[in-house]
Amino acid sequence: MSKTKVLLFKSFILVFLLQNFIFGQNYFVGFSKEPINPNSTILSSPLAGFGDPKQGRFSINFMETGTAKNVVAMCSSDTKLYIATGNNKLWQAEISSGDPNWIYIGPAYYVTALAYGNGKLYGADKNNKLWMRDAVENDNPWINIGSAYNTTGLTFLNNKLYGTTKNNNLWVRDATPLSSPWTNLGKANSVRSLTNDGSNLIALSKYDNELWTRTTSLSANEKWLKIGTPNHTTYGNYLSNITYTKNKLYATSNNNKLYYSQHSQTPIYAYASYFEKNSKKALIITLDLCGINYSFSHTIKAEIKSLYNIDENAILINCSHTHYAPVSQNYSCLQEFYQNPNPKYLEIVKNSVLVATQNAVNNKSNNSLSFVKGKTNIGYNRADITKELDNNITMVIAKQTNTNIANGAILSASTHPVSYSQARDFITISSNYVGATRDKLGTLKNINSVQFMQGCAGDINPYKSDTPDQTATKLTQDFSNLFSLSSSNISGEITVKFDSIAVPLNNFTFNRAVNIKKANTGKYDQASERNVRWANKIINQYTSGTLSKSATVYIQILKIGDWNIIALSREAVSQYAIDLYSHFQNLKLTVLGYSNDVSSYLPVQWHINKSVPNYEGYESFFIYGQSGIPVNNVEDMILTKIYSMMQ
Repeated sequence: MSKTKVLLFKSFILVFLLQNFIFGQNYFVGFSKEPINPNSTILSSPLAGFGDPKQGRFSINFMETGTAKNVVAMCSSDTKLYIATGNNKLWQAEISSGDPNWIYIGPAYYVTALAYGNGKLYGADKNNKLWMRDAVENDNPWINIGSAYNTTGLTFLNNKLYGTTKNNNLWVRDATPLSSPWTNLGKANSVRSLTNDGSNLIALSKYDNELWTRTTSLSANEKWLKIGTPNHTTYGNYLSNITYTKNKLYATSNNNKLYYSQHSQTPIYAYASYFEKNSKKALIITLDLCGINYSFSHTIKAEIKSLYNIDENAILINCSHTHYAPVSQNYSCLQEFYQNPNPKYLEIVKNSVLVATQNAVNNKSNNSLSFVKGKTNIGYNRADITKELDNNITMVIAKQTNTNIANGAILSASTHPVSYSQARDFITISSNYVGATRDKLGTLKNINSVQFMQGCAGDINPYKSDTPDQTATKLTQDFSNLFSLSSSNISGEITVKFDSIAVPLNNFTFNRAVNIKKANTGKYDQASERNVRWANKIINQYTSGTLSKSATVYIQILKIGDWNIIALSREAVSQYAIDLYSHFQNLKLTVLGYSNDVSSYLPVQWHINKSVPNYEGYESFFIYGQSGIPVNNVEDMILTKIYSMMQ
């Protein structure tokens, strides 16, 4: 063999070995995101994060679409709106996006309520009679089909007529052309107008102009649930009649306007980052939600494992903790509309996570990963301004091997997305400054996928003087500064550990619960009513022998090579991150809270022993419906467990 051929052969071998070494340090990485906004099949969503105001925060927003003068009753088909007016006339208009063209179709004498069903119009009048006519454009005679006493609202559903009355009752009868008896279904207080969404009844209350819903169950104990309240920004005190069609609630007002409903919202997302090396897989899901329960995260993980063969323990689900997202977990002691998430909304979230996961897996490409850590200054320790807070930020950059171009960035910081600038922001679905930071950094650095993981932010608030946009701008600049620092390449295998610890609780005593109930009964502010609900829950648990003596804290340690992620459940406070970063200061480390389950605060000793006001170590446990407060050495127990798992 010639000397030239030998040199070429050696060069080839060197390049081959070098490439194998480089590729051996790399990972298959894929990114994706999917929206998790409520769609039009959900009329309104209560927003999580705050107990106040007592009347609640809801996403429903009313947009003006035209005029509807002097309306006393309203209903709709799939294609038309029908109104009765104070001058005893009946009108119809095609449903459109603009000002409706009302066409007179006959008289409607002294009507108090209207309903449409199966090509017929039904009307109740001031003389307590129930009438029916064909829903046609020409003047068609009304036929008396029975009585309807003091009717305030009327709607047709599944061949039955439901009516509300001035004496605050709900009734049902068959929608036959003959007289038929009404059956009482329970209470319906001060209803001004009634409609339905094809499954449930929707009522507009007369005095406070709120929206309520309930099922058509024959049980007299069936409760109404609030789904909307005036907020003087997107929903005023002006609605007079409502009707539901084509996934929208149409409403008339006392000022002769016609409105339709929609969510007041900006985009919120589920993000997915997928990692694979030597057949080992890991997945990081981040959700623009205030929190989730373990049962929900477990359901999602089980489906992902079934579909993509990713170990459930290697799937991390972290919430951004935005206080402007739909309720997505249980708050058993808050107002009824906050107590349970809408199953339809949870299905939207789950499906979006599955789609994002599928796309991230399908989008995977060969990437190098690098880690860098820095500091930020966007807030203060709200529990005690003299105390330290977790101001660490970390960033992992994925660069495609063939181009060396940044494919994605995964950020972490301890923030509490609670601030708002305008009144409208307070009742608008949004990712708050977390989402703004992702967007700003992505634009600034030309990175398509920027994912944010929430740290141990339980006792951190943004500076009161800063707007959400100002906070986002500061945080963006701090992350941007990391690009100029020396980063460390990530290498090694993917490993995971997932475990839990039962933290003992100092339970509230039976007598304490009784005394708290006595002290708050008869008071009607939000906090007092919450405390009564909490006391009733604890008293019932003592009586039934079901009182929880411990709280489960989940700990997940995901190692993508030598990048170590320690993820705690619940609302972990700063001290956990501070102590873990200090203990493992030589590691590439990211410490997270709000992961896999957010079922209470996770304080440390100084929070627990702090004098009132004490939110993180005392009051928050009433909000989350907890039976007790963790023991003083809770942090020592958790850190000891983590140190063991990290070995």
